[in-house]
Amino acid sequence: MDERDYERLIVDKGIECFVGERRYEVFLYDLSSGGCMIEAPRALLRVGMAIHLRLDEPIEASGQVVWMVGGNAGVRFSQLLHEAVVRHLGFTPSDLPFEEMVPSDRFGRPLPALPPF
Repeated sequence: MDERDYERLIVDKGIECFVGERRYEVFLYDLSSGGCMIEAPRALLRVGMAIHLRLDEPIEASGQVVWMVGGNAGVRFSQLLHEAVVRHLGFTPSDLPFEEMVPSDRFGRPLPALPPF
């Protein structure tokens, strides 16, 4: 059983990571109020290292690398992100099977059916 302090949402987004004066492009996999997981194979990260992430303009967070597995790293934020920020950046996958999903716009309204070819 996964016992996390904060709900984690999937993000799947390229972001900027700063380690001192160095800037890296990394991939943000998931996000919570307390931290995130990034894929950073080119960044020279180590456990205990302080990093700064530009999650989205103007949303930024600083934290510390708490684990490393291959090119992936877990980051614990120095200050909690507001839950509204996490929900803005992330998404929760549907529990419905793909075949039952109805295409909808970003407001949840069903999209009209396409005409046949």
